[in-house]
Amino acid sequence: MGNSNKCRFVTALSVGMIVFIIVFWVAGAHSQAANQTGIVTASTLNVRVGAGVDNAILQQDGKNVTLPNGFRVTITETLTGWYKVSFNLNGVSLSGYVSADYIAIETAATPLPQSTQTPTVKPQVVYRTETSYKPISVAARISKTAPLYKKNGKTSYKVAKKRIYLAKKKKVTIQGEKDISGKKWFKVSFTYKKKKRTAYVRNTYVKMTLKKAANAKIFNVKKSVKVRKKKGNKAAYKKSGGKIIRIAKGSTVSITKDVLEKKTKWYKISYSYKGKTNTGYVNSKYVKLSKKAQTKRVRVTVLSSAQFEQMMKDQRFPESYKQSLRILHQQYPYWQFQAYHTGLDWNTAIANESKTGVNLISNAKGASWKSKAEDAYDAATGKWKVFDGSTWVAASREAVSFYMDPRNFLNDRTVFMFELLEYQPQYQTKTGVNTIISNTPFYKKTFSYQDINTGASKSMYYVDAFIEAAKSTKVSPYHLASRVKQEVVTSATTTSSAVTGEVSAYPGIYNFYNIGATSSSQPVLNGLKWAANKTAGTYLRPWTDPYRSIVGGAQYISQGYISKGQNTGYLEKFNVTPYQRYNHQYMTNVEAAYEEAMKTKKAYADTMNQSPLVFSIPVFENMPASCCPMP
Repeated sequence: MGNSNKCRFVTALSVGMIVFIIVFWVAGAHSQAANQTGIVTASTLNVRVGAGVDNAILQQDGKNVTLPNGFRVTITETLTGWYKVSFNLNGVSLSGYVSADYIAIETAATPLPQSTQTPTVKPQVVYRTETSYKPISVAARISKTAPLYKKNGKTSYKVAKKRIYLAKKKKVTIQGEKDISGKKWFKVSFTYKKKKRTAYVRNTYVKMTLKKAANAKIFNVKKSVKVRKKKGNKAAYKKSGGKIIRIAKGSTVSITKDVLEKKTKWYKISYSYKGKTNTGYVNSKYVKLSKKAQTKRVRVTVLSSAQFEQMMKDQRFPESYKQSLRILHQQYPYWQFQAYHTGLDWNTAIANESKTGVNLISNAKGASWKSKAEDAYDAATGKWKVFDGSTWVAASREAVSFYMDPRNFLNDRTVFMFELLEYQPQYQTKTGVNTIISNTPFYKKTFSYQDINTGASKSMYYVDAFIEAAKSTKVSPYHLASRVKQEVVTSATTTSSAVTGEVSAYPGIYNFYNIGATSSSQPVLNGLKWAANKTAGTYLRPWTDPYRSIVGGAQYISQGYISKGQNTGYLEKFNVTPYQRYNHQYMTNVEAAYEEAMKTKKAYADTMNQSPLVFSIPVFENMPASCCPMP
């Protein structure tokens, strides 16, 4: 396959894959790519005698045949992950096999209008369906005096050290449920001493007062559950065509009534069977309340190819940006692209961002990635000066140029560094946040905190804290979660001391975003000092628990960066905005915007192609004709 791509590092794989997908999905046949022109996107690409890396490299005059970046070949056959190609090299016609990952299909640009007047572009208006989910909310009453517990089902729920019970006929709202040791518990909200509270209670103490059917799903079975005609284990099963009716695991049903039979709760359910709506009874242990999906039609504009060309012209995107944008538009027609014209000379911007200490990189990187400026490198010892922690050294001008060049990241893996960071709940979900924080110590974990208004002790899942922070600050929860993962997660089970609350100099203080952790020999201490500041209570400081740090930190990010125009991951890392230009940069890691973009990409999963995302892409004056290569 190809050697390391010194110009397209991030884009090579994606371009090949995008084209490959388009050929398969849009064209619908392997043969569609045949006899098309392909362009090599790797710095050098090996040509093999067969499809697969186990095959030998093709030889010419005793030397391996490799094709340079930009070399054109004719695709004669498409195989899974490989192309058979023909080409002329050194005056000789050759054929062989190359990885499709490193080949982009050449497409002719749509001719632009020659008129001096800009034509009126009327984008196509289409409608797409967006799905969201209503929280569980089922009206109910307590059927007999019920003890309340915290979510573990063991610790009694108390107010002012007094254990709380709910009286018979007390109104509650069921907000969720969970199984603990094979027993079902409801999460209920209720009013006590004029305050809204939540706690857990066994489901046998609760009777639903259903005015509308409650949404639910079949669970806790291997494959399916049988439906009975009436409540009770001795009731006859419902049949259809002489066969017992079974409802598959995961099927959606509606609860219309709940009844007790010898201390066992049964649900009367409504369900669909062979296209008809039926009713019957099922033991409640096989039925779980669930959020109800709701859909809405959303008006979206989609540009044709010609309109997209006109858009790029109107936005004044340089030619070197356009082919990558065309590929993205083909695959993701709902996406929108805006050019952010910095007005800055490229070389000037690079010079300022390359000043020693402004951008750092791991010392584990090769020498070409690290600066050899006099104040960054000791030529006598061959060692680099450490600016942060024990491993972070000054990045080289070449590394800065590579990561600052937007053209290196115009693919569906890393384009998210240009996504506008406003909260958009239609596609930024708890599921997405959980995807980001999976394989971290925060996944499906809770923390304790004190309610800001009441001082009451509460607990919350980390995922809910990110969502709440997003709602109150209007910042993308994916961005917040990615940033936390970037800043303080050290492994699947460990974190930086910034979020343990156990640093002796600042006990009980947390800093999830490492705000104020300026580059020094003690960045964590600097950050905790900032988090402990009580000045006017700004941003919910002092951050004495994870809630205050996560939500208060989001306030800081919103007010300190996004509202200042640093509204993309790229601009937060490389501040080329008018506001404190080249300073006020959130991260010193030169790779941070790239790394966070990859995490966001993962969070979107399969929904990103249906989301009307907006990307703001920087453009500089006097940029090089082609993308800056990898060091």
